[in-house]
Amino acid sequence: MTINKQSKHDKIIMPKLFTILVFLGLSACQSADQNDEVEGRTMGTSYSIKAQTIKIDQHQIDQRLKQINQIFSSWDQNSELSALNRQPVGGVADISTDMSFVLSEAVSLHGQTSGFFNPGMGQLIDVWGFGVADVKHKPSRSEIAKALNNSLIEQLKLSKLKLEKSADIQLNLSAIAKGYAVDEIAKILNNQQGERFMVEIGGEIKVKGSWSIGIEAPVGQPAIAINLVNESIATSGNYRQYFVWQGRRYAHILDPHTGLPVDSDLFSASVIHKSNMLADAYATAMMAMGSVKAAKMARQLKLKTVLILNKCGDPCLSQNIIKIGL
Repeated sequence: MTINKQSKHDKIIMPKLFTILVFLGLSACQSADQNDEVEGRTMGTSYSIKAQTIKIDQHQIDQRLKQINQIFSSWDQNSELSALNRQPVGGVADISTDMSFVLSEAVSLHGQTSGFFNPGMGQLIDVWGFGVADVKHKPSRSEIAKALNNSLIEQLKLSKLKLEKSADIQLNLSAIAKGYAVDEIAKILNNQQGERFMVEIGGEIKVKGSWSIGIEAPVGQPAIAINLVNESIATSGNYRQYFVWQGRRYAHILDPHTGLPVDSDLFSASVIHKSNMLADAYATAMMAMGSVKAAKMARQLKLKTVLILNKCGDPCLSQNIIKIGL
């Protein structure tokens, strides 16, 4: 099995598989001294913030991002998440308000997505080599079965600021923590009375005001223009991070029901939502479930969604686009 992934030293929370490109920046009607922009690194990826009418306090931004990473990182052995994963079965651990909120949302999302979003897949992610562990070979069926048995969300008991595990379930919140970070930074800018801004972390975007962005399409295809107004967008896809197994290319996305890599008919799934955290999780679940179930879920939950399909298989780059609610 060949795995194409970043260095562990650069990767804290696994970056999503896709990039969203900003087409239009700050409005031309605003003078240069009214605009501010900062860039930096967080969660093993880059971030950028653009704003009008306010001066961005990058120190405050970096401090909040550092705090979030220290809570949710599966790569930092001193993080709150890593400590919870080391917690013995049957023990009760105190958790932070951030962890309690995100875990509560994650459990709810697990139900909404028929289990295709599963925050308890840490063992599965590791045995396939998509996480902290450096794996050289494809896992055996028994290893996959064991990891699946320790991935059941019912093995978690969450009560306010307490968490208990009834089995050796390993949490991985990579598919929701980055979206949560975007929401938290946007909250800081809102508290500073920012009238128009854009927060972007690793391709996940939240805006205040009207912004035109483009969803990156497969190589050789034009980007898909989307207008955001006081909302966010998150995208998950299969051709930025992947591995080759038995001559076929698979995304770094696992089916929580089988424990196997997804052979999806989707190039990408993008979800537009007020909450970037929720958009992040929904997009990941859609990639795992495929286009038919993704479109059905989007309509049931009234999610603004863009699905880019690949109907002729890798390496075919033709695209078919399904837009829902747009």
